[in-house]
Amino acid sequence: MLGKTIGIDFGSASTIMYVEGKGIVLDEPTMIAIDTETDIPIAIGNAAYTINGRTDDTISVVSPVKNGIISDYTNAEHILRYYFQRLCGNSIFKPNVILTVPSSATNLDKRTFLDVAMHAGAGRVCLVEESLASALGLGMESNTFSGQFIVNMGAGAVDVAVVTMGSLAVAKSLKVGGKSIDAAIQRYLRKERDILIGSQTAERLKICLGSAVPRKEEIAIMVGGKSSLDNMPISFEVTSTELFTCIRSQLDLIVGGIKSVLEITPPELVGDISENGIVITGGTSLLYGLKTLLESETGIEAHLAADPMYSCVSGAAAMVKDVDYLAQNGYAFKTLQELS
Repeated sequence: MLGKTIGIDFGSASTIMYVEGKGIVLDEPTMIAIDTETDIPIAIGNAAYTINGRTDDTISVVSPVKNGIISDYTNAEHILRYYFQRLCGNSIFKPNVILTVPSSATNLDKRTFLDVAMHAGAGRVCLVEESLASALGLGMESNTFSGQFIVNMGAGAVDVAVVTMGSLAVAKSLKVGGKSIDAAIQRYLRKERDILIGSQTAERLKICLGSAVPRKEEIAIMVGGKSSLDNMPISFEVTSTELFTCIRSQLDLIVGGIKSVLEITPPELVGDISENGIVITGGTSLLYGLKTLLESETGIEAHLAADPMYSCVSGAAAMVKDVDYLAQNGYAFKTLQELS
């Protein structure tokens, strides 16, 4: 194929890109800052993340991917176009793109991903489910009959699937993830302590104190926010026990979704899963104690992926290196003309 071949994990929190022959060349927040008066982008990726929450009303910082699905067509296109130009420069050949999408994405969702990528500058696009990409990225054999249970825990959604013989036997996407946990922390502090914090502070609290099971030793940190009573700056202490309490409802939704997939999985595949265990990957899988929680709730051994942040894009990279795999399993590159 002419032009560069690029594997992309276009997620709610970050955009990760792999380029054939170069490896992972980009990992930046899926964010864009827009001038509200002109609708012109002024910052993308790391630059937009840096100014998020630190601007006046003339600048709006948005994340165009919500719950793993594109919710803002125009700004999603701006982001991908910017990165394509950065990676491909003035090449006369448009890139061939393998783009991962949630396993439960509707046909309309998939059409949106295709449209955005092509109008952003891709020559041909192939969509692949995140769970299947993660399985390949974890080194699982594409031709094995044994069922593999993959839980891809992203910022916007949790993708749960049973993979066998190079395809998805059962799959479900849960509209809960790292960002919903951050939002739960913000709601708790606003409701229980009359304190307002930004999304970045909530994320830091989740990373430092968050846990899926009670910690043996309580820890605490000091952070800054503002009082919702008088809007004045305030420094306050947050404990790991508080964080566990306020995010538990989100974890219950994740566990419930995982159990619902196990319930509809054929018996033979459940037997395989009991033997092979549950593999958890994605950024949210790094939450303290999550492996222990899943094992206690399902009775099945859980394994944390060796490189959970990059399992999905690593699978896209494996497909970039073996394009024949796509054709053998019913995946095809599409052009803009074929969509028209």
